[in-house]
Amino acid sequence: MNPIKEREPQIIVTTPIPVIDFHTFMVGDIVAKQAVADRISSAIQEVGCFYLSNSVPQTLVEQVFAQAQSFFALPDEEKNRVKLAPGTSRGYVARGKERVLLEAFNFGLDIATDEAGVTHQRFGEPNRWTEDQREFRQVLLEFFTTCRDTSFSILQALAIALKLPESYFTDFHIERNFNTSINHYPSVSRPLSPAETRFAEHTDYGSITLIFQDETAGLEVCTNAGEWIAAPYLPGKVLVILADLMQRWTNDKFPATKHRVPLPSKFPTNPRYSIIYFESPDYDAEITCLENCLEENATPNYSPIRTHEYINQVATGGYTSEKK
Repeated sequence: MNPIKEREPQIIVTTPIPVIDFHTFMVGDIVAKQAVADRISSAIQEVGCFYLSNSVPQTLVEQVFAQAQSFFALPDEEKNRVKLAPGTSRGYVARGKERVLLEAFNFGLDIATDEAGVTHQRFGEPNRWTEDQREFRQVLLEFFTTCRDTSFSILQALAIALKLPESYFTDFHIERNFNTSINHYPSVSRPLSPAETRFAEHTDYGSITLIFQDETAGLEVCTNAGEWIAAPYLPGKVLVILADLMQRWTNDKFPATKHRVPLPSKFPTNPRYSIIYFESPDYDAEITCLENCLEENATPNYSPIRTHEYINQVATGGYTSEKK
């Protein structure tokens, strides 16, 4: 007889961030879609973000993390062969100033070299791949495509929640030149100065962001009430946060989610990995306040602005909020 193996204790993680099953939205009728969309809207307005289950397959996410660990374990010389060039957004990002304790690899839609520059978009450029890591490229591109499809469904849910045509937001994301970043936070052996952090408080500039984490804790989000809370790793779940342009679109009804990755209090730390999928509207899209997000006789909190104008202002430090 084979001995009966005792079950390992299951770790139950509780969080005030709502967890929403996305399966019924993907396969259901309009009534089912409306129900999920309403839950998403409530989560955004009550907390500020939400987790989705049954969206991106966990097996694929685990493959990306495995590839990430292999890539970041390469010698610096090899990683620097695909280093991000000045003025570009694709490739390896070496650990920067000592106050930001991470390195990254950025990629997106895989376009041919002769297609680069067809649009003025910052992300309209080829990816930079290592020559001898074919599986790395294959897995990451499969992941990118899956996230792109999932994010479009999320945009459809947001449109339904706001009583708009289902394709309202996706029609502003036709070019699909989105960006994905794989982050590696190396282990830290001793306490550092208060000025140092893994990633400082910020919001993202686009429409929505999907965040995938490993078991190492660290991510925190700021709720609509102004309270910083942990956004823990939940197996099989993806954290969805809103970004700046969605906040402008909805006149603050769907506010951008502040988030950060502070240094932990215990040392030495474990290395941490995360995968971030950023979605932004087409660069020429004009982001104008939705009429059904305005109270009667009210005026918009923000003036209309094109995506690339907003991004350029933020990137150059020239943006100041005109919120009234």
